[in-house]
Amino acid sequence: MKKVVKEMIELLKNQVKHNLEIINRNEDLIRNLTSHAGSEEQIAAFRQYYMENKNLLAENNDFTNLQLTLIKFMAKYKHSELFNDPASLDEVDPRQDPGYVFELTVTGKIPYTPGHPFFESPDFFYQLMEHFEKTEQYEKCKELIEVKKEIH
Repeated sequence: MKKVVKEMIELLKNQVKHNLEIINRNEDLIRNLTSHAGSEEQIAAFRQYYMENKNLLAENNDFTNLQLTLIKFMAKYKHSELFNDPASLDEVDPRQDPGYVFELTVTGKIPYTPGHPFFESPDFFYQLMEHFEKTEQYEKCKELIEVKKEIH
């Protein structure tokens, strides 16, 4: 979830920048139009660019407010389980310290599924079972057993 919110903030930021580029181009065109005597076509073009800038500024205001809201939300709930993104299994190298992989598994950052780097290791499985028994997380023990049953 954390990654998604950060991506959303970045997208909003990029859209605001894009809108500002358009606004700046329109302002140059407006300056150019107002430097000459005003024909009906120039007045219509002026109104068109003015309204486009007005709409883009309103959009940027909304996008900026949404960015601020998302940033405040992330700051307020940064320790929430909501932002406890699971690690990608692609990011976990089985040659890493097995203790590190164990911690990621116990905390739920990587799921214990057939794609887990130590799924086929009986020692790792028993270590997980032992941990969950000691911490009296019997529902986790049951989940581990169910995962193994489904595969075999």
